[in-house]
Amino acid sequence: MRISRTVQVYRLIIWLAWFMLLASWANAGFLFYEEAPINYSDTKPKDPIAAMILPYEQGKLGLDNTSEKAFLHSLLDKIDVPLESQVLVFSHTSFQNDLIRPQRPRAIYFSENFYVGWVQGGSIEIASMDPDLGPIFYRMDTPFGRQAEPHIVRDNQCLNCHGSSRTNGYPGMIVRSVYPNSIGSPIFGAGTRRTDHSSPINERWGGWFVTGESAGQRHQGNIYYKEGAPGEAIPVMDYGGNLKTLGKAFDTSKYLAPTSDIVALMVLEHQVMAHNAIIRAHLNTKRWLYIDANVGKHTDRPKGKIGAATLSYIDRGANDLLRVLLFTDEANLEIWGVEGGEAFQKSFAGGALRDADGHSLRDLQLLSRLFKTRLSYMIYSSSFDHLHPVMKKTFYLKLWQSLHGKGEAKIIGHLGDRECTRILKILLATKKGLPAYWRK
Repeated sequence: MRISRTVQVYRLIIWLAWFMLLASWANAGFLFYEEAPINYSDTKPKDPIAAMILPYEQGKLGLDNTSEKAFLHSLLDKIDVPLESQVLVFSHTSFQNDLIRPQRPRAIYFSENFYVGWVQGGSIEIASMDPDLGPIFYRMDTPFGRQAEPHIVRDNQCLNCHGSSRTNGYPGMIVRSVYPNSIGSPIFGAGTRRTDHSSPINERWGGWFVTGESAGQRHQGNIYYKEGAPGEAIPVMDYGGNLKTLGKAFDTSKYLAPTSDIVALMVLEHQVMAHNAIIRAHLNTKRWLYIDANVGKHTDRPKGKIGAATLSYIDRGANDLLRVLLFTDEANLEIWGVEGGEAFQKSFAGGALRDADGHSLRDLQLLSRLFKTRLSYMIYSSSFDHLHPVMKKTFYLKLWQSLHGKGEAKIIGHLGDRECTRILKILLATKKGLPAYWRK
């Protein structure tokens, strides 16, 4: 049966309207994750912490209640987050700002699946990775905080920062560099930055304590300021750029380590950037395909076939993810690079998967760049493993093409043939679920 011209025009209008909406959402701050098909806040999470809520409130987790410090240590052991990952931030960039100051910084610990924040006398903040939703944010009340009853509550007020324009409109993590005053409040007039592996060292860690050494320009850690002329922050206390411990700044005995390691900070910044890129690629693909399926209902397109515009969005999203996981825009380190403590590096290397030659994606370089082999170890993470199948298929093809010299130069041009070969060998030896054509 022939379709009338009026119906054809009507369908074309619907098609164009859907994709104009899709294009606008792709670049706007609309919180699409609260709408179908994601329904972030209304969906019951399946992350590891969700399964711990009831046992914790019933006192069945077996956490050490002898002291606040012991409690934190036992929690990190329970969820397999290394204490050596400790980094310390004293700027007011948390919902517990009234407890944070330079003399009592907030500690952050991390692994591939968790980010844990703790400040003395407060609740423990946990971001736990859900296989489908991305980070789920929790507030854990302990016997040592303001709320004496043991509770774990999903805290969506964290999305005011962690699901806003500060994270490009997606649920995600943030590492910020600010100009803090003597009590830790940012001097916003002087500027604030999100930092990641593309940030020059001299723009990083304002409001953070930093131990370890770095060559070249001074980073912004270990300093607090006073407000000067409009747009100006004047240093009033500088503990130094190259510190081994932080004993001169505050009482470190209350923490699990006396350090805030420079290499741990750099790994954290990369990991946050990688996590956010994976989550963005996953959620966007779900959204694009959902809209595409609705468009398909009003056209003659065969059922199950993806529209050309949607495939274009997926292709572009795969390129964006590839740039992050291949460190395409990584800032070069200066002179001899950075040097951190042995504790974090030993702990970090302990989780490495290695090929027959002993190479791993966790091998640090620290001279001109962070890692020896520039494909992110986050390709092993549960977040990547649960990446939407359509996006993962596209990503794997682009990665394979790139490592065989067939990718886009603007994405792969910083890697030489030997490094590409090393990446291939490591993945073939250690990564499960590679497409069959990778092994031919």
